[in-house]
Amino acid sequence: MDQLTRGGAGDPLAALDEKPLSPQQRKAALLVAFGEFIDGYDLLVMGAALIFIQPHFHLSASEVGLLGASTFLGAMVSLLVFGDMSDRIGRRAIFIANLFFFVAFALGSAFVTDTTQLFIMRFLVGVGVGMDIPTSTAYLAEIAPRRQRGRIQGSLLNIMWILGAMSSTLIALPLIAWFGDQAWRWMLGLAALPALLILLGRKGLPESPRWLLARGRVDEARQAFAAFGIEATPEMLSTAPRNRGSYGELFARPHLKRVLLVSLVFMLNCFSGSISSIATPLVLKSVGALSTQATLLFSASVWFTSLLGTLVGATLIDRIGRRTLCYLSALPYAAIALVMGLFAGHNTTVLVGGYFAISFVNWMGTAVLGWVWASELFPTHLRGRSQGVCNACCRLAISANIFLVPIALAGIGFQAYITLLAFPMLLLALVVSRVPMFDSGRGSLEQLTATG
Repeated sequence: MDQLTRGGAGDPLAALDEKPLSPQQRKAALLVAFGEFIDGYDLLVMGAALIFIQPHFHLSASEVGLLGASTFLGAMVSLLVFGDMSDRIGRRAIFIANLFFFVAFALGSAFVTDTTQLFIMRFLVGVGVGMDIPTSTAYLAEIAPRRQRGRIQGSLLNIMWILGAMSSTLIALPLIAWFGDQAWRWMLGLAALPALLILLGRKGLPESPRWLLARGRVDEARQAFAAFGIEATPEMLSTAPRNRGSYGELFARPHLKRVLLVSLVFMLNCFSGSISSIATPLVLKSVGALSTQATLLFSASVWFTSLLGTLVGATLIDRIGRRTLCYLSALPYAAIALVMGLFAGHNTTVLVGGYFAISFVNWMGTAVLGWVWASELFPTHLRGRSQGVCNACCRLAISANIFLVPIALAGIGFQAYITLLAFPMLLLALVVSRVPMFDSGRGSLEQLTATG
């Protein structure tokens, strides 16, 4: 069981769940979610930068894939380490420290002289990304009202991520005009600027009151509740047990089945979904559909479609249920991918229209739901670890896809590859349909995690 499954009068956890979103919660949510803006910018800018890095360093298809996957590999390792650290030392310490990684190694990426240095810098940027993800997602889940948890912990994070991705592409266009073949250095280095600004804003945020309760730090929890406008006396909080947690507990009953299923769903979506987002510039440039400038402009417009999908999903995620939203996303994605596999090879209209369509439906549902399930289905003292493990599986799947894309395009071709990507989405929908826990969202975090 998490901490408390109470809900009576005077319960501060119930107040946090049931009260409307306060100005303090809104400010905290925005500042924490802005970390994903940096994540989206820094991870996605590599897709545009690779267009110039490949000829600059004379890279083979496998080298392009490995370099493109470097940040995701760093994030995968960091997610496991700092998911655990987030549960041990707190959310706040990690989501402030990670921004120093962004600043230092984003700047370092701009000054490399060979591909080994660039791989190392991008891997370390990924470490900063991995520090932020489990911490921010857990924090948002723990401060959000129950009726808005999906929108805040899932949709808001992904909206910020998409805005960062859009910015990376739009910023690339003038940088190319100004700096030509050296524009990639500016693309990679500019991520340091928003990281500095967000670092200043985050310093004033309180710790998660739920995490403080799980650690038995009652006085600090009372202060954190007060920061969010909720009055709590020491007597109200004194019955909260101290839970420290470990990966051993996460991978034992009753949590093992949950973490394996959520990780599987996360991986399936990330493997298929990344073809319509992260790999877009490389795919379109490789198949020869568009020029470099047109490819980047089109990528930005695809991200705008992704943003629209996420906004539509935000209106649905806390209303129609997680499982229904999953069906509305995964099944159309699979159908569109199959159509693209049949007709996109010789029809630019189908290729372009298909990218818009799968981007919209993917970000409307499945791209967001994995983040939500990885937090709300696990107790507070394991939430950083669960998000770390599930998101690490996602990053592994993205890394695999990014590595395979240039090889697949040169081998079996785009049509065959996009056809194959329909099947992970169909499997995802099947898994969700068979497991009742994925229809989550109606209860408090304590109620959702008390069932094991």
